[in-house]
Parts: sequence; C-alpha cells; structure tokens
Amino acid sequence: MNKITVHGNVTGKPELRFSRSGVPVATFTVAANRRRLNRGTGRWVDLPPVFHRVVCFNGLAENIAASLDKGATVAVTGEFADDSYKRDDGTQVRRIQLEAADVAASLRYATATLVKNSRPAHDADRADRTEPDAAQPDGDAPADEPAPEPVTRPELAIVGSD
Repeated sequence: MNKITVHGNVTGKPELRFSRSGVPVATFTVAANRRRLNRGTGRWVDLPPVFHRVVCFNGLAENIAASLDKGATVAVTGEFADDSYKRDDGTQVRRIQLEAADVAASLRYATATLVKNSRPAHDADRADRTEPDAAQPDGDAPADEPAPEPVTRPELAIVGSD
C-alpha cells in the first residue's frame, strides 16, 4: 500500500479550481519542518523544510478551500502520485504530489468549530462511504414529523490561531 501522512504548515491559501468535467480540485503546499538532536552538542539543529504539493478532489477540495489558510498546521493522509510532465521544449519535469484522502487541522495552537455540510446523497466522493442510517421512525410516528437528516461529513472552520 502507498499511504503516507505528512504533518506540517500550509504555505499559502489553498487554490480551488474545477476540472473540465466540473470536479472541484484544491491544491496547496505543506512545509514539513524538521529538527534533529546533535548528540555532540546536545542542541537541536533545524534542518531545511521539505515542501509537499497536495491535491484533493470533490467535497474534500471544497472544504479545504473554505477552511484552511496560510500557516494552518495540518496532517494530510493520502498517496503519492506521479505528476511529471513534458515541457514545450521537450525537457521532462519529474515531480510527485500527495493525493489527499483526508486532511485534519491541528488543534494544538488553534480552535475550530465543526459545521456539518449538507450534501446531496449522490455526492461522488461519499458513494463508497455509506454510514448506518439514523434510527428509523416506527409506524406510530406522526406523518408531519420530519425525516432524520442524512449523515454527512463535517467541514472544519478554523476559529483562531497563534
């Protein structure tokens, strides 16, 4: 399996675009800062950061674009994918990107309020993630009682950050 989790800081506001077929696509970069203990001096040494290009699709892309901003600390879980291409002059550019399956904001230095999104049942990115239905009303329930709301994934809104 090709799963990885990257923990770091978002380097800029995520960019939301739509593919030709209308699929939402968000891209952003995560900087993973690294430190190592120098056993000779007993001091921590900061190493150069590693930058990871992240791409997400569908509802996750829309939630990312609405929720994250530059400096937010996140944990991104997904798979590496080849994003290499050939330039007009014929030179090959080799690069990889992290296709996010899930993105979580760190609450270490920020607070958040979760707001559940209401999405249509046919949302493509939820098709394979069925959850048990809420308790079904029995036959004695009044006809004017509203049906239970569908279970949806939450959106994360960053409230404050230091």
